[in-house]
Amino acid sequence: MIQSVKVKNLTLSKDNVRKSNRDAGIDTLAANIAAQGLLQNLIVTPLKKAGTFTVKAGGRRLRALQLLIQQGTLPADHTVPVLVLSDDDNSIEASLAENFQRVPMNPADECTAFNFLIQKGMTAEDVAKRQGVTTRFVEQRVRLAELAPPVFEALAAGEITLGVAQAYAVTTDVDRQTRVFAQMKTSYYGDNPDNIRRAILNGTVKANDAKARFVGREAYVAAGGRIEGDLFATEGDENWIDVDLIETLAASKLEAAAAELARDQGLAFVTPIAATHVPYDLERQLHEYHAPARALTEDETARVEVLSAENDALIDQLEQELPDGSAEAEAANARIEAIERELETIEDARHEIDPALKAQIGTFVYIGGDGEPRVHTRLFSEKPVVDPNAPPKESGGATGDGDAGDGEQGPKLSATLIDELATQRRQILAAHVASDPGLALDLTIFLMAQNVVFEQAHIPNHSTLKSSAAGFPIFGFRDEGSMASQTIDDQRQRLDTSWAGLPTMTARFDAFRALDDEARGAWVAYSIARTLEPTLNVAEGYRSNGFHDHLGRLLDIQVENWWRPTAENFFGRVKKTVMLDALEEIGGPILRGRYKDAKKGDLAGTCASLCNGQGIVEAEIREKATAWLPEAMRFEAQEKAARTPLRSSFADDETGTDPDEDDDTDLDTGDDAVIDHEEEEDFSQAA
Repeated sequence: MIQSVKVKNLTLSKDNVRKSNRDAGIDTLAANIAAQGLLQNLIVTPLKKAGTFTVKAGGRRLRALQLLIQQGTLPADHTVPVLVLSDDDNSIEASLAENFQRVPMNPADECTAFNFLIQKGMTAEDVAKRQGVTTRFVEQRVRLAELAPPVFEALAAGEITLGVAQAYAVTTDVDRQTRVFAQMKTSYYGDNPDNIRRAILNGTVKANDAKARFVGREAYVAAGGRIEGDLFATEGDENWIDVDLIETLAASKLEAAAAELARDQGLAFVTPIAATHVPYDLERQLHEYHAPARALTEDETARVEVLSAENDALIDQLEQELPDGSAEAEAANARIEAIERELETIEDARHEIDPALKAQIGTFVYIGGDGEPRVHTRLFSEKPVVDPNAPPKESGGATGDGDAGDGEQGPKLSATLIDELATQRRQILAAHVASDPGLALDLTIFLMAQNVVFEQAHIPNHSTLKSSAAGFPIFGFRDEGSMASQTIDDQRQRLDTSWAGLPTMTARFDAFRALDDEARGAWVAYSIARTLEPTLNVAEGYRSNGFHDHLGRLLDIQVENWWRPTAENFFGRVKKTVMLDALEEIGGPILRGRYKDAKKGDLAGTCASLCNGQGIVEAEIREKATAWLPEAMRFEAQEKAARTPLRSSFADDETGTDPDEDDDTDLDTGDDAVIDHEEEEDFSQAA
């Protein structure tokens, strides 16, 4: 029997089968009831007190009604229709039937319904308020309603998921949707949203792309550029469709910047590169020019000494006499800053390039990762630079880096005697270098730095010390977009190369030793860093090296701040169990169970979003997710001792044993010396 009952006379029955998530979506349901009214009556049974009832089915509707009364949207004595069951009826079965037998609405039907309301003239905001959802949710459903017919029909038939449909909706071009859908239907990974987005967006540029940021949204739109908003991504994450226009605008803007720079600096050329890095092959086509720093004049030297003495005296006063915050202390600090600026001006004057030389050299201007133009710090020339002020070379004698001239130098010696004398002189030189740690350290850094600067040139330095760049195991691998690669490039750009332009090793070495400790330290750090080979935190194999993990811990490397796992670089390339294990590590068995039935492609996208802080989860889980890393990327391995004791070369020399006597010994020289020689085959490229 149907009758009207006041909401205040209704209570929720303990027999209601819904025990979990009772409050989920109550706000949304309340908004819908406020707009549409109660469209489905409650099912109740009478209590002992006359006029009161307990709700057996419709508990969420009851809580939504109570919320509306509490908010003042409905009056306190608001009545609703209820179906009253007798005490003998099985109320638990009624509650179960209502909750269990309901079928979720097909997303395609939701889209059609929302689109119908919009077509009737309602705004997205109006629909959102009446249905208790966000405006963005309505806009997303309307976008899906406008999918290409084959895609929308597949959604309605349950052939594709809502996530897949959203991937097609990143563009409004239904022809492109249809073409990609036809291709993906026969593709093995055709149900992967990430793959679909890549195919759909092929030929588009994201608004946060460096080149797009450099061009600017206003200039792009003013030139007729078209923009599509991806309603299923973060706010403002747009797709710029006209890639050719972006390229044209970027090239034009960069050419103007290059012409202005060449004019202001008096350079022979400034080549614009509409990319985030200058291609290595393009640099190799030119001659790198290093401007030597001239020596200080007598006046400059005297001025530097005066300023340095004054600076030291002021620092002593600040540390011993002047109280912090006093007017005298502030004046002393201001004077120190002025001294530093004057010293920098004097130092900059040492690096000024003669206008006659500038007319022969140039550089590059390119687009930084932040969308701002960047000027390459190194200089280049198309031909070897000729200094018109240099004295003419004398015929004969030594030239360059020790190349012998045509003139005779002393009596002619036999080849054997030359080798013997050279060996003896080498021993004398080595004994003295080994007794002077300061000079030896400078020599070490200098030889490695010279190897970096003149890597493509043959300069005989008669030393076996090298700092050759480690090879990458993947041929042609480039990663300029990563934070680490951009940092390495910036470090290379900041190295002081003022010594490199001098004509001989002798002059270069003396100039290198004159650099301050910070400049020489930067060279040794960069030179050593480039020799490190790729390793991972794995139990065994050629890529295992516990010592690298030890270095990572000493440096307190936080990998999660430099690298995040995505569907492209990790999750989409591992087994499903690996992804589920990651979810369990982040959020426990509950989070794992939530996605255990998801398809591999969808799961990869979910894991990637979660680990990049985009998942809608609790704050604690988000914190763990944004710090999660695959074990291989962590610096946690411990170095293992060699299985066979390592033999010291010093011990061999002392005992007189033949170092080649035990060539067949199977010596493990690292964590695991088993080498996959196919992997070791030289497909590498210099870093």
